[in-house]
Amino acid sequence: MNKFVVFASVCCVLLAGKMVLTAPQGNPDAAVAPRSAAQDVQTVRYYSENNGLDGYKFTYELSDGQIRSEVGTYRDTKDAEGNIVKTLFVQGSYSFVGPDGQTYWVNYTADENGYHPKVGTGPTGGIQAGQDAPIEGSA
Repeated sequence: MNKFVVFASVCCVLLAGKMVLTAPQGNPDAAVAPRSAAQDVQTVRYYSENNGLDGYKFTYELSDGQIRSEVGTYRDTKDAEGNIVKTLFVQGSYSFVGPDGQTYWVNYTADENGYHPKVGTGPTGGIQAGQDAPIEGSA
């Protein structure tokens, strides 16, 4: 149960961070313009595999430049009492193009010791179109 709570917390942090980084700028009292057909985002690539206790992996790419890929595997670790327990180990990466046209990326791992991100900007260092996690040189 604790591992699920940690995993859910990591997901919430990632989503909250993405919302903050991509929040619209400008006058908050201005009316929101309707989306045009040119702004519709399409799925370019999607893959998902769930192997139960053997782990999972997924990747998706969107037409607006968003890419995310993650691999989760279970490892044997010891709890506080020294008992062997299964712990979820996650390696992943995501990137997106900000309103300023800059590519922002995060490579991360998450394990029994917490969430370990490596963040950056620019066309290199993060996940690229066609890649799957884990990314070389990630957190």
